[in-house]
Order: sequence, then structure tokens, then C-alpha cells
Amino acid sequence: MASQKNRVAVMRFATLLMVWLLAFGSAGPLKADPFVRLIGQGDTFAVVEAGSGAAADTPFAIASLGKTFTAVAVLRLVQRGAFGLDDEVARLVPPSTTDLFGGLPGVRLRHLLTMTSGLPDYMDDAWLDAVLEDPAVVQTTDGALRAAGGRPALFAPGERFDYSNTNYVLLGAILERATGLSYAAVLEAEVFEPAGLTDSFVFGSRPLPPPFGQGHSAASLVRRYYSGAGLGDGGVIASARDVARFYRALFAERSLLPDDLLTAMMADPAGERYGMGIEIEDGIAGHSGGDLGYSSDACMDLASGLVAVELVAAEDAITDWAWDQANRR
Repeated sequence: MASQKNRVAVMRFATLLMVWLLAFGSAGPLKADPFVRLIGQGDTFAVVEAGSGAAADTPFAIASLGKTFTAVAVLRLVQRGAFGLDDEVARLVPPSTTDLFGGLPGVRLRHLLTMTSGLPDYMDDAWLDAVLEDPAVVQTTDGALRAAGGRPALFAPGERFDYSNTNYVLLGAILERATGLSYAAVLEAEVFEPAGLTDSFVFGSRPLPPPFGQGHSAASLVRRYYSGAGLGDGGVIASARDVARFYRALFAERSLLPDDLLTAMMADPAGERYGMGIEIEDGIAGHSGGDLGYSSDACMDLASGLVAVELVAAEDAITDWAWDQANRR
């Protein structure tokens, strides 16, 4: 699972990292980078190691780790009948969005959740260059979908797996259309509040806390980027304590989803160790992530309930610690 987790994380931010390095030079993890390593079981969580003043409640951008949050919000609406896993995506988004992708023929909600839609990734050099210039204008759902639109599908829906952030941007848009609320408000109602998260929010929905972005050589750019809109593919800022609480609520307390939908979430239709916004291998569930200035990883041993979280304020950090802790049996 470690190699799979690294591959998934790299897909989210490799191109962004290239642009970042060209603009600002190497930004590898230094001793001065804020980071937190937290481990817990049941109701008890403890910081094993932390740096540069970071603590259990310090906010970090968790990047693609937040895809699990989006998937849970979608599945909670499935539970209430807002839409079904086999509903055609073309019926869940506006015609203008459907037109961007040639009508989205055959693409169903479950294909977006499991990365089996065949839709191309919006995140490329051109989009990232534009975001670095003006994130408030470009970093929007419409901007991301337009960047991916017009490109040919990679394969027929359900044919195979390809990790594309476009899937989860579309899921965020579906949540907004179905509820009439912003993506940030949906996550607040469907994930943060039910799971008892107190330090979590979608960036762009509230002012960044003062410590956020400190320690970076280009802190002003980091804060400007995360003042833009957080999207469904990785728009959450959270603390290590909140990430652990989320995993506990989802898998240990089983309070967020009914058993049938949790089972569906954990299925691996393409044999790629990926379910619905969650990676699964050898009884361990988790997700990794990376974005401008931040890296993240969380893993939970489903048998024991042990959860490990590593959040680092450096986008090219190696975050194998969480997997190593969860895999100690």
C-alpha cells in the first residue's frame, strides 16, 4: 500500500510542485517545517512528534486526504435518496457542465467515486500557472472543469482505474446542486459536525488562521492560494486531531454511514486498492495527499482501530510514518 499511497499523492501535486520549484527553488522538508505525527485508538489520541510549534490542533491543508470527506458527504446524500450510485452524472450536473465532457455518456456516480470514469485530470501546467497568477479567479469549480473539458476520455466508464482529480471536483459540484448549499456548507453539515470536528473547514470559506503558512519561504503565496476556493478534490484544512476523529467516527464508531454504504465505499472495483475516496490494503484504510506547501497521510488498522496521522507543512515531504504505524501487527 505504501507505493500505492505515494503514487496517489504524487498525482495530486507533482505538476504543481514542478511549477513551485521553478518559481521559488527547492522547498524540501526542513527541520523548521511544522509537522505533526499523531496516533490514537478509541477516544485517546497523542502527539508522538511535532515540530516548529505545531500541535494536535494546528491547521494543515490535507489535500487529497480530503477526498474521503467528499465521498462520505456524497454517500450520506445517497442514504437519504438525493441520488443513487448508479445515477447518470449527466442528470446530476447542469447542461453546461455536461457539454464540456461530450455529454458524459455512461458515466455514473459510482464511477466518479471510484476513479473509474475515464475523465481526464484538470490539473496540468497551464491550469497551475494560471492559479499561481490569480487563484481567486482561476481556482474555482468552473475553472477546473473547463480546464479538463474538451479533452477525450481516457477509457470507457468502468473499464479501468485512473486517478483524476476531475472526478472529485464534479462530486463537489453535484453536492452543491443537490443541496443548494456551497461545498463548504455541505461538508460542515455532513462531515464536520456529525464527526465532532472542531478545527476543520473548506479553505476560502473563512479567513485563514494566523499560523497557517508560516515557515514557508513564500508564505504570502501559500496564504493567497489557500484563500481561493477549496474544491471537492482536496479543499479541506484540518488538524491532525480532527483527521483522527474523522477516521474514528467513520470506521470505529461507524456513525457516519450505514453498513451497506460503508461496505460499498470499501469495495475495490478495479483491483487498484482504491474504493470510494479511500485506499485499502491488507486491512488498512487511508489516504495520502499533497498540495502547495503541504503533505498529508492517514491510515487506520481496521481490526484494532489504531489510527495514525502525519501532516507536514512541505509539499514534497515523505509521509510513510502513518502507514508504518498502522501496519505494525
